[in-house]
Amino acid sequence: MKTFPTSAVWCFGILFISASLITTGSSEVQVVGPADPVVALAGDDIILPCSLEPNVSAEDMAVEWTGLYLRTRNVHLYLDGRDSNEDQFPSYRGRTSMFHEELKNGNVSLKLTRVTLSDAGSYRCFIPTLTSQVKETTVQLFVGAVSQPVISIDGTKGWGVVLKCDSGGWFPEPGMEWLDSSGTILPADGPPEKHRDSEDLYALRQHVTVNKTDTNMFTCRVNQTEINHLKETEFHVPDDVFPKSHVGLIIGLSILLAVVVLAASAGVYKWRKYTEEQRERLEEQENECRKLLEEQVKGFKLIRDMKRDAKFVNRNKVHLSQNVTMVTIAFYLICSERYSEIHVARTRQDQMRLFYEALDSGGKKVKSDFYRILLDLEPDLVIDLGKAEETIQSLSTSPGGQQETQTPSQKSERIEGMEMKSLPGPGRKSVPEMKPLLAAGPQNDDLDEMERGGRVTTDNNSML
Repeated sequence: MKTFPTSAVWCFGILFISASLITTGSSEVQVVGPADPVVALAGDDIILPCSLEPNVSAEDMAVEWTGLYLRTRNVHLYLDGRDSNEDQFPSYRGRTSMFHEELKNGNVSLKLTRVTLSDAGSYRCFIPTLTSQVKETTVQLFVGAVSQPVISIDGTKGWGVVLKCDSGGWFPEPGMEWLDSSGTILPADGPPEKHRDSEDLYALRQHVTVNKTDTNMFTCRVNQTEINHLKETEFHVPDDVFPKSHVGLIIGLSILLAVVVLAASAGVYKWRKYTEEQRERLEEQENECRKLLEEQVKGFKLIRDMKRDAKFVNRNKVHLSQNVTMVTIAFYLICSERYSEIHVARTRQDQMRLFYEALDSGGKKVKSDFYRILLDLEPDLVIDLGKAEETIQSLSTSPGGQQETQTPSQKSERIEGMEMKSLPGPGRKSVPEMKPLLAAGPQNDDLDEMERGGRVTTDNNSML
């Protein structure tokens, strides 16, 4: 009792589903076209795909193929089980057909023969008798044109050969490149020369300069990426076409040039070294000459000073005898060989006579040394004598600008007449005070003082 109703429900359900599938199948038949465009070359025979899904017979249906241009073109019409092309666009006459044996399988594709560039565009496959919403589809047709490149020799350039590649009848516009036997792209002599012919097709030309290789094989490639077509031509350049190589001459010239450069470099180096040595030698000679000149100048100055000092001592002989103390004389004569002789003299006159004999016998150098001792030990005396000489010289000149003529004795008397008032310096004894000392001769204390003074004078002389 419980099983019957359940079986009945299952039967009714199956019937309902079957009826729904039949209804849905007849209402969901739709037109399907290709997802990608159809690519063809001019002159090819191509098929514009179009079919029904699911596969149902289209023998009793109407199929319209039209071109979608600025104006719709009737390309092909299938109606009432046959082709009906009375209103077909003239350029498609005799070139369109359908696969009648495939209509029962839902294949409504169109075959187009000997396509031309003007055939490129969009085509609509339309079935008006379908009850579904998808009654049509669009097929894109892309038509291109290609040709084989032609290579020729166009002369020589330097050590290479110039090749020329020509290729016309291309659409759309292609690219061109050169390759060697290993497939490496070669640098061309410039961009391709392009122009369009009367049929609106592209023609290209490009040159390349190639050098001799192991194979001498070169390739010109023309490529159209939009229609995915490529054409290549390989070309062999004979060895005798290449300019003759002068490798030996070039190597010889290179070696000669290298030798010349090295020789020039060595010459420049030696010349610079010689110039540097000459410069150093000249500098050494200049330094030697400069030192010699300085020594000569120094010697001249020394001789001049010796003459000047000796003249001073000679001119002031009397005054120095009266004013130079025994201590100063001892400083000078402490190392003299005649010191003992002067020392034993008992009178002032004898001592001074011997003293000046020693000066005269020593010459200018001894007198100059004595003068420098005077500068150290009796500077005031030297200054006063110098002033006295200037005063006498000014007095010896007459008012008219003429110098009076005087004898040496007159000059000496004039100097004595001045009584040497300014000559005695501090600590210096006058002539009357020196007489007892000179008469009695030097005492022991005096000898000690003379010895000490002599050592000081010796040190001063060594410093001079």
